[in-house]
Amino acid sequence: MVKPVPILGTLVLLGAIVQVVFGFQVAADVEAFRGVHILFGIVGLVLVAVLAVIAFRSKSASIYSKLIIVVLTIVVLLQVGLGFQLLGGSESLVVSHEANGLLIVMFSLAMGGVTFMSAKKRSPLS
Repeated sequence: MVKPVPILGTLVLLGAIVQVVFGFQVAADVEAFRGVHILFGIVGLVLVAVLAVIAFRSKSASIYSKLIIVVLTIVVLLQVGLGFQLLGGSESLVVSHEANGLLIVMFSLAMGGVTFMSAKKRSPLS
């Protein structure tokens, strides 16, 4: 049976990487990516929220994975807020928005690493 957490985690990581690329394109005035960038951001927020719910309902999730998903959720919420501020004309927040995007990628990688190590410890084959 396919477990949803690794798939959702991979989607979040890949989506965050694509978002960073799209974000730099939007910052370079490639307006065609703006709508897709917004859509991916909102879908990413939903995926992170689903991962958070799964992590807190799971008895096997480590405290580290729960802590990382809480921080990741807060950073993603902040990112969405910064994005809407940018749409409203607050150009001074561009650097913060870009830095948050990179933080999301790093926290997504950390989440994957913690999940992998936790699953490896529980595996009867190791």
